Amino acid sequence: MLEEEGICMRFLMKQQASEVNRYMANLDKGRKGILHKLASSILRENINNFYANAFTLKKMGSVYIVNQEKDTKKWKAFFKHIQEYPIREDLTYKVVELSETFIVFPIQHEFAFQRIETTDDILSINSSGITCIKLASELCELLFGKTQVNLDHFMDELNNGTANLALAYMYEELWKKEIQKEANHLGADSTGDYLLKKKKADPGFSQSLFLEQLVLDGHHLHPGAKTKMGLNPEDVFRYSPEFHQPFSVRFVAVNRKYVLTTSIETQHFLEPYFPDQLEECIMALRNIGVTPDAYEIIPVHEWQYVHAIPSVYEKELDEGTIIMIEGVKLEAEATSSFRTVHPKNSSSPSLKLAVNSQMTSTIRSISTQTAMNSTLFTSMIKTIMDREPLLKNFIPLNEIAGAAFNSNETLKSRNLTMLLRENIEQELKEDELAVAGPALYAQSPLSEQTILAELVTTYAKANNLAKNSGVFPFFEDYITTVIPGYLTLMVKYGVALEGHLQNSIPVFKEGRLSRFFFRDWGGARIYQERLDQQGIEVTFTDGSVSVTDQQADMHNKLYYTVFQNHLGEIVRQLVQYSGVEEDALWKRVKHVCNDTLHSLANQGIEENIASDREFLFQPKVMHKSLTKMRLTDAKDYCYTEVANPLHHMDKECE
Repeated sequence: MLEEEGICMRFLMKQQASEVNRYMANLDKGRKGILHKLASSILRENINNFYANAFTLKKMGSVYIVNQEKDTKKWKAFFKHIQEYPIREDLTYKVVELSETFIVFPIQHEFAFQRIETTDDILSINSSGITCIKLASELCELLFGKTQVNLDHFMDELNNGTANLALAYMYEELWKKEIQKEANHLGADSTGDYLLKKKKADPGFSQSLFLEQLVLDGHHLHPGAKTKMGLNPEDVFRYSPEFHQPFSVRFVAVNRKYVLTTSIETQHFLEPYFPDQLEECIMALRNIGVTPDAYEIIPVHEWQYVHAIPSVYEKELDEGTIIMIEGVKLEAEATSSFRTVHPKNSSSPSLKLAVNSQMTSTIRSISTQTAMNSTLFTSMIKTIMDREPLLKNFIPLNEIAGAAFNSNETLKSRNLTMLLRENIEQELKEDELAVAGPALYAQSPLSEQTILAELVTTYAKANNLAKNSGVFPFFEDYITTVIPGYLTLMVKYGVALEGHLQNSIPVFKEGRLSRFFFRDWGGARIYQERLDQQGIEVTFTDGSVSVTDQQADMHNKLYYTVFQNHLGEIVRQLVQYSGVEEDALWKRVKHVCNDTLHSLANQGIEENIASDREFLFQPKVMHKSLTKMRLTDAKDYCYTEVANPLHHMDKECE
């Protein structure tokens, strides 16, 4: 047992002893979940040329076929041992040759952008025999030895995520039974049906939050999807979205001399949004003899309040620059992004809060620039959208306020930073479902299909179509809303949104995409030259990484997040759901790209269109290398070159 799994066990023995056996039963599932995320990522990113140099092994009847001609003692031993294992004829196996060992990866499918799905047991074979690799950290050690500078820390991250995933699977079993019981009572047979019926029975219920919290496996491409360094199992259980636990947002008072906010109209920037909590904070300050007007009130994630504020700001607390306000709380629950929380049963804005813990690749604090640019970016987006009435169903979920601690010390400037974002629940019409992007690949607690599969089934039923007949019109509806939105902003205005699934909220009615909301400005890239072309002036905060003078930064940001992360996953899900040819879906993507570019002609941006067309349809594109970044502890993005599925589509698309 991993040390991290043992820590989870001790937590359960202390807090929920009846669930220890259930956790034990899910250990193998948790281990395989992270192991296959890692294995798929290593091959996709072609780290150390493992994918490029791998041999392909297939079994046909009693014959083993491999694309190499070596006849060494080592290879003879490999073939002897591999015949002792039940190789599947329906899989392809990639064999990586190391100095003394072979690593065998069973491949279930390979999609565009070298998106590889491993399955079953990953094998280690040497002269002594066959061993099944059980852990992601074990695979890392076998493949990389001590050749990677960040290997030990990365292995710790993988072990942490492995234990956390098993805990999530354990809880899912219990939670799913409750949902199934309630759905049966409501007469619902799909997640969408259940959510709509529950909303009608309880208008205070947030179906959008339910779907945010359905994302159990985390990021679909990152092996660190469940990594939460610095959080103990009790913290993970209390604050992670998949455990559906309410907790309290807390508050601190900060001397105004040390606060930056976007507010220019009110004494306290929280006043329009959380007046009750603000009044309580003001009363608390008066009760200890402090003048409230000298302080700004900043909401803080409860974990941050307990674990980070006292240590990071020890000096400021001693001097009275910062005051921790006890007793004032705002009940909230986590969304799929952990640090962004929704107030419970409230129409108030969502809060994006700093958390000084590493999740996936990044410590989830927030930069001053992100907070201070929030309303500037929102204003810019509103200006653009007012000019583009054809994009009426491509809708920003705006950031409406931000605040940050003003310090030259990065640790201090990033850990008392927050922003407020519009609450999508208030934007929904009757019978609409707002589906957080990652929930599209999450498993329904009712049908055990993915949510996307349920939506396509609903679409087909509503339009009297056979199951597979609904795939293409469903996809067409989706991409004809999403692609023109993202491309118009980039081609015409130089705004490359970070359009991955995590920042996307498609809204569906009877399975059809009705509107599409996009959110989170912090990761966008703005190519200043194009914004200037359109006469839009925005003065972003100094040091903002969002603004670039490099066209490639804009291109890479949009292509990876929108086409590879976002549409790549939608395509994968639709192929698995229906068995349609993947190329047929990418052909439709190219059609919509071309239609969008044609629609932007004769607007004085022909040079932009030509440049972006060349980029979009080039033979090779750069894929973000998430595992390579962790192995090397790279501070900047790493990329791998992969084939572009939009390059080889039929010429009639162009």
